[in-house]
Parts: sequence; structure tokens; C-alpha cells
Amino acid sequence: MGNFVSQRNESVTATNVTPQQLLQAVKGFIAETVTPALSDRDQFNARVAANVIGIVQRELALGPALSALDNAAFSKWIPDGAPDKDVVPQISQAIAKRTIEPDTAFLDYLKQRQLLLSAINNPRYANRAAAAEKWRYLDTDTHSATDTR
Repeated sequence: MGNFVSQRNESVTATNVTPQQLLQAVKGFIAETVTPALSDRDQFNARVAANVIGIVQRELALGPALSALDNAAFSKWIPDGAPDKDVVPQISQAIAKRTIEPDTAFLDYLKQRQLLLSAINNPRYANRAAAAEKWRYLDTDTHSATDTR
């Protein structure tokens, strides 16, 4: 795999390799070297593995924005919650208990959250592009993901 990295980018050294570059090298190795050498079910599983690496790459890139969005929503709508615990289940419970008013600002948060989640999990999902266009007033450009499949 070391040769695979050096074939792609001669300027990469052991001291300046980022996690994204490592993941991309493994993903490229699976997609370009391993998958073609396999057949049937193993080839399918190798493609799934490469796609999982793509999800991890997008999570690394967009996860901090998603966490910041959730933490801001938590602070705004659940001021008496427990910030040391996972905030998403607390927001979900507040929705279920109807302690959050479904006003425009909260609905915008939910839309932004969905766009970020779909950018991480499946940026090529057909309805994601339609939703991003419809909700473009939410400044979704900051939440777009490069499709790294």
C-alpha cells in the first residue's frame, strides 16, 4: 500500500500524511487493485468496503459542522438539558414531549441537519439535490460534501 500512496502523490511523506489521505489510499487500493481481482460476492463486498471508507471520510470532513449545529440547537431549545450527554437524543425526546415549538427556526435546523446527514451518508441520494435546491436559503454550500466514492 505504501507504493500506492507514492504513485498518487510524490510529495506525501510519513510525517505529513493526513487521515483523509490514508483513507483515500486504502479506498483507492481497494477500488483499483483489490476489487478487479475478485469475483462475484467478494467483489461486491469490496465495493461496499470502499463505500464505507467514503462515509468515514465525509464524517471526518462534515462531522464537526454537524456537531456544531446540534450543539447550537441544544443550547437554543434545551437550555436546561445535560450538555455532557449526547445532545441528539435529548433533542429527540424534547420533540416527542412537544417541549420544542415547531417554529421556522427549529424547522430550519432540522432541514440543515438532514442535509448534513445525507451529505455524510449518501451525497448522491437523488432527493438530496432537490432538497438542497429548495432549501438553498439555509446556506447549504457550507454543508456540501465532495463526493468521494
